[in-house]
Amino acid sequence: MTIEERITIKGTSDGLIINIGAGSWPRLLEELASHLGQRASFFKGGRVALHVGSRQLTEPQIEMVGHLLTQHHMSLWAIESDEIATQSAATALGLEIGLTSKPLAEASANRSAQDNSIVIQRTLRSGQVISHSGTVVIIGDVNPGAEVKAGGSVIIWGRLRGTVHAGMGEAGDEAVVCALQLAPTQLRINSYITRSPANVSDNDDIVPEMASIQHGQIVAVAWPS
Repeated sequence: MTIEERITIKGTSDGLIINIGAGSWPRLLEELASHLGQRASFFKGGRVALHVGSRQLTEPQIEMVGHLLTQHHMSLWAIESDEIATQSAATALGLEIGLTSKPLAEASANRSAQDNSIVIQRTLRSGQVISHSGTVVIIGDVNPGAEVKAGGSVIIWGRLRGTVHAGMGEAGDEAVVCALQLAPTQLRINSYITRSPANVSDNDDIVPEMASIQHGQIVAVAWPS
């Protein structure tokens, strides 16, 4: 069993869910630390719910996960488990034990993108690049000089003024790009490219918009409420 089978991470409306499979708990934590370290820019600032299935965990074992996540600038807020003892330990530590949130992804993106979403809770500054095979959700701005590359859709809860390339994967033409202010240096969906008008400025009123491929070109319309 590979590390990808033992440990999986996906985005939800409440943050990230880390699924821990079978194996030695100390070894799994080592693998999780390695996995988080290799993709630190993706996970920094993440709010984590841990799914452990029927695994029985004690309070100290759960605290070990919390300390590990803190070292990677993340926080543990919930434990999802079928094991009553694990639920009791999580409750004693003040963590939630029931998860109802669904994966974050634009409805028009395909299922593979939905199952591989990631949430970034920070502003991207010039020179920073986010590259992910699924849908990317950013809670913050994408400043000029920053770049986002996604196999699926890109959803930005902030201003888009940098560069975005969505639909690089199987989503293709079905991918969308949403932002509270859509003023990209360059916007690309699959093989289609556009730029924002030269007269757009930060002082303009914020109008949430969604860009998608319509009749062979990128078209931006008001973000549906």
